[in-house]
Amino acid sequence: MFNGAHDFIINGGEFIGVQNNYIHGPSGIEILLESSTPDASIDSEARRYAPICYPGTREQYITDITNWATGPSNDDRSPSIYWMRGPAGVGKSAIAQTCAERVQQVDQLGAAYFFCVGLREDENRFFTTIAYQLSTVFPEYRKLLDERVKSDKTLVKKTLGSQFKLLIVEPLKDLQSRDGKGGIGRRTIFIDGLDECQSKEAQSEIIEIIASSIREQTTPFRWAIFSRPEPHIIATFTKTNIFPLCRAVWLPISREADGEIALYLRGGFDDILRRRNISPSSPWPTEEVIWMLVNASAGLFAYPAAVIRFIDQHPALRIEEPLHEVLGIISERDGHSPGNGASPFAQLDAFYMLIMKRIPESVLSFVLVFLADVICSGYFGAWYAALTCNKLGLSEGEFKAICNHLHAVMYYEDPPKPLILDASIDVTRSYYNQKLSTEYNPIHYNRPHAVGGTISFHHKSFYDFLVDPSRAKEFCPLAPDIRARQFECCMKTQQVYASSFDIRGSSLALTSTVPNSSMSLSWPQGLEYIDSFIKSWVFTQASVDLSHNGRPLFDFLEAAPPSLSKQLKDLDYRKYLIAELEVTGEGYWNGHCILGTRGRVRIIPGTMLGALTSDEYGTFDSAVFMKVVKKLEKLGVIRPYYPDLPLSFASIRRSFSRQPRSGNPTCGQYKLGCGDRAIYWYWEFDSEKRYFHQFDTLDFVKAMKVYQQEKFSFWVPT
Repeated sequence: MFNGAHDFIINGGEFIGVQNNYIHGPSGIEILLESSTPDASIDSEARRYAPICYPGTREQYITDITNWATGPSNDDRSPSIYWMRGPAGVGKSAIAQTCAERVQQVDQLGAAYFFCVGLREDENRFFTTIAYQLSTVFPEYRKLLDERVKSDKTLVKKTLGSQFKLLIVEPLKDLQSRDGKGGIGRRTIFIDGLDECQSKEAQSEIIEIIASSIREQTTPFRWAIFSRPEPHIIATFTKTNIFPLCRAVWLPISREADGEIALYLRGGFDDILRRRNISPSSPWPTEEVIWMLVNASAGLFAYPAAVIRFIDQHPALRIEEPLHEVLGIISERDGHSPGNGASPFAQLDAFYMLIMKRIPESVLSFVLVFLADVICSGYFGAWYAALTCNKLGLSEGEFKAICNHLHAVMYYEDPPKPLILDASIDVTRSYYNQKLSTEYNPIHYNRPHAVGGTISFHHKSFYDFLVDPSRAKEFCPLAPDIRARQFECCMKTQQVYASSFDIRGSSLALTSTVPNSSMSLSWPQGLEYIDSFIKSWVFTQASVDLSHNGRPLFDFLEAAPPSLSKQLKDLDYRKYLIAELEVTGEGYWNGHCILGTRGRVRIIPGTMLGALTSDEYGTFDSAVFMKVVKKLEKLGVIRPYYPDLPLSFASIRRSFSRQPRSGNPTCGQYKLGCGDRAIYWYWEFDSEKRYFHQFDTLDFVKAMKVYQQEKFSFWVPT
C-alpha cells in the first residue's frame, strides 16, 4: 500500500482493502467457459445416465481403442484418428463412454465431447469446449489461454478454423517454446455422435481441421471419432489426404455379438431380481428364453436394453408378465428373421409395437398427440415437460400417466430441487415486468423452462420408429387424425391465452379479469414469476405452430378441414408477434423456427426479421412453400398487401408491386389475419443465391426500410 515509504506515522487510520474483479471484467477462462458446453463432457451431471458397456461385452473393441489411445507418444506408425462408424442401436456411444473413462483412469484423456441433437449440437461451441477441458488438465496452458481470451474476447466467436488455431494450436506452441519440454505430450480426445452436430458442413469441416493439424503436426493429439455412416462424413474421411491418417473401424449389426448380448441380458435380469430381493428356486429366465431374446436382438444392443427397462419397471410380484408379452411378440415373428429378408430392425419394431399396444385405448389418443407434438418440434434430445403439457392442455397427472405407459422408451427427469432463484427476483411478479439481465444466465433462463422436468427417449431408434409410417403403422403420430387433434389443441391454447392478454404499449399484460398467469395453465407451478414465463412461451409456441413459420401447419394444411380457415383467420396474430418479440428479446438469435426449420432472426422493436442462409437453405422446399402460400391465400388467412405510399417514400416505393414477383428473387407481401389482430408478412427467396428472407412486423414500412438497408447482412451481428 505504501511501498518504499518510511519516516512517517499514521494515527487512528482505518484501512479497508477492496477487491472487485467485476470492475476488470470476467477472466479469459470465464469467457471461454461461457462459450463452451459443459454438459458435453465425459462426467457431466447432464450425462449421468450415459450408456456404458456391460462388463464382459465389447471387450475386443474396448481393448483395441484404449491400447491405441494410450500407446507410446513416440509411436508414429499408429494413425492419429480412430473412426468408428456404425448404424443406430449397435452401441457406439456406450463404447465411446467406456473407452473414454478407461483412458481417463490412466491419465491419458485430453478432452471428450458427446454431441446430442438439440442439447449439445452447436458446432460453434465445439472447439471452445475442447479448449476449456484441456485448460482444466494443463495449468500452464490454462494461463496462456486465459491471457489470450482476456485480451481478445472475440476469439470465442470466430470461425471453427480460427478457434482451433487461436485457442488450441497457438497456445500449445507457445507452451512448448516456453517450457522446452515438448509441451503437454500426447493425449486422446474423444468425439461421440459427430453426425448429431447441427450442421453437416461443420461435421465435415471438423474432420478437415483435425486432419490438417495432424498432417502439419501442429497438435499432439490422437482423435477418437464415433458416428453413423452418413454419406458426407464417409466422403470426407475417404479423401486422399485424410484416409492415410485414419484407422476406420466398422461396428456392424452382427450376430457375432450374440454372446455379449446374452451376457448383458443375464446381468440385467440378475439386477432386476437382486433389487427386488427375489431368489427364485430355478434360474429365471431360462437359457432358452435368454437365447430367444438374443435372436430377437439380431445384433442390436438397443433391443435388450429396451427389454430390460420394460420389465424392470413392473411391480415386483409380476415381473413374469411383461417378459411373457415380449416372448409372445417374438413367437409371432418366427420365420421373419433378418436372414429371410426382413429389416434388422424388425424385432425392435415389434417390441416398440408391443409397448404401444399395451396402452389402453382411453389413453392412447393422448399419448399419440403428445408424441406428435414432441416429434414435430424435431429431435432435440430432450424436451421441457411443463411447456409441452401446457401447450396441449395436459395436467401433471395426465402427463405422469403418459410417462408410465412409455417408461421403457422414454425417460422423465425430475426438475432440479430446490429451485434456486437470484435474490433480485420477485417471484410474485411477472417474469417480463422485472429488469433482469439480458445476458444468458442459467438462473434466469433455464430454470423457468426446466421447472417441470424434462423428457427424453432412451434411444433415437424410437424416434426413427415413430416418424416412419411403414414401421409405426397405426401408432404413427404423424397420421392425419392425430395431427388434427394436435392442431386443435394448439388452436384452443392460442385462443384461450390470447383472450387473457391485453396489449399495453409495446407489450402484453394480463386482462383485469385474470388475476394471475396460473389461471389459464393446465399445469401451473404456483409462482407468478415461473407461470408468466410458461404462459408467454406456450402462447408463442402454439402460435408459431399455427402460423406460416410452424412445421405443423406445413404438414397439416393440405388435409385441414374447411372449418379451420375461419379459425386461422381469426387468430390474434398481433398479440402473438408481440409475445414472441418479448419472449425472444432484441438482438440476434440462432435456432429460431423459420418455415418449420431452424433459422436465424434479428429482433428490432415491432419486427422480427428471419433468414435461412445458404447453410440452412437445403431444408427449404420452395415448391411446398409456394403451395402453402397459395393455400393460405385461398383460405383468406393472408391477403396481398400493397400500401399507397406518399412521394416522400419514393426510395422504397419501387419495392411495392401489385402482385408477388416470380423468378429470382421470388417475393410476396401480405397482411396476415383480420382487423386489429393482423400483422404484416414479407418474404423473399432466391434459389440461385440460396437464401430465404422474411419479416413479420407491426409496421410494414418501417420494417421494409430496415430490410432494404440490410438485406444481405441483417442476420449477422455487426
